[in-house]
Formats: sequence, structure tokens, C-alpha cells
Amino acid sequence: MLSLSLSLLFLIVLFVIVPLGVQAQVGVSFPVGMSFFPLFSTYYTPYVLGVMNLSSLSIGRSFISGQPFQYGNASLQLNAMLNGSYWAQDVMLFHEVNDSTFQVTMVVNFWNLTGPFTTLVLNTTTFEGLGVYCYTGPTFNVKLPVSLGLFMNSSSSLQFGYSVNGESKVFLSLPFPGQFKIGGLSANGLPNDLEMVWGGPGGGSSVDMTASGTQELYFLQEGQMTIVPSALSVGLDTAESAYGVASSPNLENIEAPYANINRGVNSPSVLWPVPPKVEVTQMNYTVIVKLSYDNYTFPGQEVEIRELKGLSLVPVYQGLTNGSGEVVFTNVTQSFYEVYFPGNYSLSSSYALSSPQLNHLISATTSTFNSLVKFLESYNFKKALSSDFNHVKYKGQTSVNYLLLEIIGGLSAGILVSAFAVRKWT
Repeated sequence: MLSLSLSLLFLIVLFVIVPLGVQAQVGVSFPVGMSFFPLFSTYYTPYVLGVMNLSSLSIGRSFISGQPFQYGNASLQLNAMLNGSYWAQDVMLFHEVNDSTFQVTMVVNFWNLTGPFTTLVLNTTTFEGLGVYCYTGPTFNVKLPVSLGLFMNSSSSLQFGYSVNGESKVFLSLPFPGQFKIGGLSANGLPNDLEMVWGGPGGGSSVDMTASGTQELYFLQEGQMTIVPSALSVGLDTAESAYGVASSPNLENIEAPYANINRGVNSPSVLWPVPPKVEVTQMNYTVIVKLSYDNYTFPGQEVEIRELKGLSLVPVYQGLTNGSGEVVFTNVTQSFYEVYFPGNYSLSSSYALSSPQLNHLISATTSTFNSLVKFLESYNFKKALSSDFNHVKYKGQTSVNYLLLEIIGGLSAGILVSAFAVRKWT
């Protein structure tokens, strides 16, 4: 009888808490897209911009702590730290109307990481002692394919804006001028990164989605819009995340790299700079070197052959790669040498050795790529901040508040029915 009671208890709790047709979250999720976080320098800029060129998009169910939250809603966020003390979010909330049409609502989250707001009164609240300002902007429909932009300008005030197919609009200004700080840590210990990422519809939610398109990330430097010199496939600050979609680098033009957004499994990785593969073929005294990365080859890149003299590596041959990414060195008489690529734009330094015997003499130079990989391996994504979109009336099966009540009610009902079942069958 006891085993029967426990079995019935499990089934009743299962059907009450997790209704038929509702699946639990599967897989690991991250804020997917691009972020810029320099490890050894700090950039200050009054203007940041993210561009998303979408050809397809499909938004499934979102989850909070593994429980169903919403369906057909996701967020595209441009996040940056202002003066190292304020977390600014310029957000597009997407609701899927059909395969090609999406309703977009503009939202601003602005966090004071040093305490509650004193100059802002309306639309403010607090979370764990931090001031949070929430604002809902315009709502409009977009049809795929579409080019979307999110930008923030802090020159004279803090302006939040967006663009659709090249037409730009500022929809909110706040009295907080200053500089976006990229690099280092903010007032509460979060990285001062610049990020444009996909995630769930607020509250630290994750979303099951797929998308196809390209993504770019810029900041103003010395009066010119500049592509970020390094990029990661994940955001570091926001707690919203996505799975079913992945970010990968497009290095066809190493001077203007961007990210491809496609269906896949995303993991924290370095988009650029990346070390190209250095392939070395030697025939007698002729050495052929080829630079490549995935399906990309790189013409016009300087390559060196360096010889170990004493404790130093000295260049003895230099050449430029041809249209196929190859360079040919002739009359190479050295038995032991290093083929070295110093790096350029979105390519990190890389090398190859003529003999394994050199491994104990030559140690790999620490590059930006190596440093970013080590950083990602040790980063704690659980420190991120959850966006507050509770003031937004979502489209979908239910509103946010009612859905949360249903989940809480389901848990309570499950406990009551389970208790009744145990009492009846024991």
C-alpha cells in the first residue's frame, strides 16, 4: 500500500505541477550574441551601437528556474556600463505574431549599482538595495528580413534609441551624461562589458529559440564608429539567456569581422581575435606556409621564419601570403626554426615549429585569444543581473503575473492533493 501511495503521489504532483504538453527546460543556456570585454585596457566612449540583420526567427517557450514562463517572447539587449556605476539596457522585446511578423516593444532598464535612485522618482524600484528604473517605449511591428539597431548616446544626456531598416529614433533621454566604460569591473564587481545578446523575456529567464542572421557591435572612438577589436559569443552581465541558437565568427574580411547567428548549441567562446592554423610543408630547402581558419584563408599577411640564436628568436625570412593564403620560402637551410604569424586585426598571433625538439626551448606567447579563453573558463555567469520587464504586458498564452500565479497555485494544489492522496491510501 505504501509503494502504491508513493506512486500515486508522484503522478499527482507531476500532473499538477507540470501540465500535459508543457516541457521542462533542457540544455545549458547563455546570453547569445556578442560582447566586448578588454582584459588589459579600458575604453571610454559616449556612443555604443549594436546591429542585428535578421533573415529568420522562431521563438519558443521561455523558462524561469526550469519552470514554464512564457511562449513566443524573447529579448534582444544592448547592455553597457555608464561611468562604471550604472547598468544601461536598451532592449527590444519580441513577440512572435507569425513566421515573418514580430511585435517589438522598446524597453529601458537602468540600474544604479551604488544604491537607490535619488534624482529619478517615477518608474523606479529597488532590488537587493540597488536602484532600478524601468521604462516602456513604443511598440511596432517588423517583417523579416529586417535590419535592426540599438544604440545609446551619453554625450549630453543618456539617450536610448533604435533603428529599423536604417531609420533611427531616440525614444528616451535621462539626465545622466558621462562615458560608457568598457573594461575593468563596475561598482558591484560585474565586468564593464559592451554586449548585444539574445535572452528570455526578463526575470532571468531562458528561451528556446532559433534565428538566422548577422550581428555587428560598434563603439565611438576618436570620432569614428569602430568595430570592437575583440568579441565573445556570450554576454557577461545579463541573466537572461537563450538556447537553440549559436554565435560564430565571420572572418571573410579580417578588417571588418562580424558574427553569424544560426541554429546550434552556443558555448562561451572567443569570436575574435583567433589564431589561424599555420600549416608548414617542407620539401628539401623549400618551405610552404598556409594560414587558415575554418574555411577562411588569409592573403596579404606577413609571415616570418625565426631562428633561435642564444635565448632569442631572430627573423631570418619574411614573406606575404598570396591569394590562397600561402607563402613560399626558398633556400631555408635551418634544421630547427619557428614559423611565426604576429597577428593582424581579428587574427591573433600563431606559430608552428619545425621540430618537437623546440618545444622545450620556445614557449607560446600569451595572446589576447589565450587570455580570453582562460577568462571564459573561470567566469561565473551566475553573478549576472536579471532584467525587470514586469511592467510590460506580454502577448502570448497568459500575462506574466497570471502565469506566475498559476505556477504558485499549481504547486500549492499539488501539495494539498498529494497530502490527501497519502492520507486516503495509507
